[in-house]
Amino acid sequence: MRLINILLALFISVLIGLVVFEGGLRLTRFAPEKSANQFDPELGWSKAPGAKILRSTSEFEAPIQINEQGLRDDPMPLPKKPAGVYRVLCLGDSFTMGYTVPREQLFVDLLEDWWALEGRKIEVINAGTEGYSTDQEARWLEVHGAAFEPDLVLVFPYENDIYWNGQKSYLRYPKPRYDANGKLETRKLVDPGPHRWTENFATMRALEAAVAGLRGGKDGPMWFVPEGSETPMLREFAPLLTAEPDFLHQGQENPKARTRGALIAMQRASQTLGAELVVVPIPSRSAVSPKYAESFGKRFLGLPKDAWSAERPVDFFLQLAGELGIKSLDVSSTFQAIEEAGQQLYYKLDWHLNEEGNRALASYLHRELESPKNAILPTELAAKTEVEAPPRPSGPWFPTWLRNYLVLWVVLSLSYKLTYRAEPISASAPKVAGMLALVFAVFFGGRMLAYNLPPEYAGIALTAVVIGILIFLIYKLGRRLGTIFELISAFIVRGHWYLLPLLVVLLSIGSLLVVAASSPFIAPFIYTLF
Repeated sequence: MRLINILLALFISVLIGLVVFEGGLRLTRFAPEKSANQFDPELGWSKAPGAKILRSTSEFEAPIQINEQGLRDDPMPLPKKPAGVYRVLCLGDSFTMGYTVPREQLFVDLLEDWWALEGRKIEVINAGTEGYSTDQEARWLEVHGAAFEPDLVLVFPYENDIYWNGQKSYLRYPKPRYDANGKLETRKLVDPGPHRWTENFATMRALEAAVAGLRGGKDGPMWFVPEGSETPMLREFAPLLTAEPDFLHQGQENPKARTRGALIAMQRASQTLGAELVVVPIPSRSAVSPKYAESFGKRFLGLPKDAWSAERPVDFFLQLAGELGIKSLDVSSTFQAIEEAGQQLYYKLDWHLNEEGNRALASYLHRELESPKNAILPTELAAKTEVEAPPRPSGPWFPTWLRNYLVLWVVLSLSYKLTYRAEPISASAPKVAGMLALVFAVFFGGRMLAYNLPPEYAGIALTAVVIGILIFLIYKLGRRLGTIFELISAFIVRGHWYLLPLLVVLLSIGSLLVVAASSPFIAPFIYTLF
């Protein structure tokens, strides 16, 4: 019986430690990914109607809500177009869906709100879906386009579309694809089922990343070694290379030919719907920022500047559109000019457009779609009231971290004052603010480092940091550890296993506070844990 009590006590203690560790890791990049997607037998995956998630990193906070039609758009009981309305349908991936910005800051909604302020009856439908490539966007138009009755279809391809247009699956989901002539490949898309159980735990994701890092982390079917280099590169970056590898043009994949086929299918579907199709490639950050391009080339490609060009994917889509007689718009030069003027259009860590990038794209589309040289919007839709810029969100907006900081500052300042009544609030409040600033700096600094490091190295770095802090804690506790183990042993021997979890928690918190009080250097790191 005593042995069972001892084993049960140890098991519960280890379980508590794992739960605490899991909770901490969920604040990093290893948190289980949130997704509004579900399996779709025609498209591979689609957004689940009614889904609600919150995407949050150290750079952005974006609430995602999906309406009845499976779109990140206004409530829409029926897809039918209202009478007297000109409808613009936007197709694309996460840039178009806008999973890094709230809807009021997304270019699709900015454009619609801008046109509304000008008195135009134009409705913009956002059919963007995270992870889609051009072939899935074409298939979406074939399957769902007629129900939405678009007058204009805007498609926003991104550079990684080219490679993935040649693949039968993306990550865990199957996907449709077209041949070079725009014929849909006859193949049943099979539901991959639920995620692996390990993907639901941050601890397992961190462990898998650490193991991948120890093994090198750059092997498997998604990697290849380009000509003239010894550094593995992701295959989706292949269209950037001046000397393109054969797999972009040959074999069953043949991504470039299949990309052409996807555009042909989209053009055919648009013509069937009586809608005009316009291709608007979204340039990568490397294509508009020479400074970022230099660091990107070193970190992800390992190639000299003359071996690759970030403009090649955009040029490829524009060339394809020209050959097929599809109208196209190129925002690259506009973005380059804005970046040269000192305005950042992309997030520093995430590769998507930030709020200003979305505003810049909305402004560009607003100007070019009604430009006489393009003749895309009908002249009868001219603005009744001139509005110079897209609307900005009304009312004050505070990021979550700032709200949390202010709430903690007020609560802790009052608690400090109640504890040390003799000290004036004017002296205690700055102390609390300073300590909180250090804690937030440690948290966001570590989080930014984790997001900035390649996944295969982030797990190793995190493990090293945790081990380092544990070693420091053991060193600072010194002889107190003997007392702690003696107390725990006494509870185990006496069979009081039911009290052990409480004892472990109290001793852990007490030990951390003792070390924090004895070491100003380590204190912010320990307080961050709380």
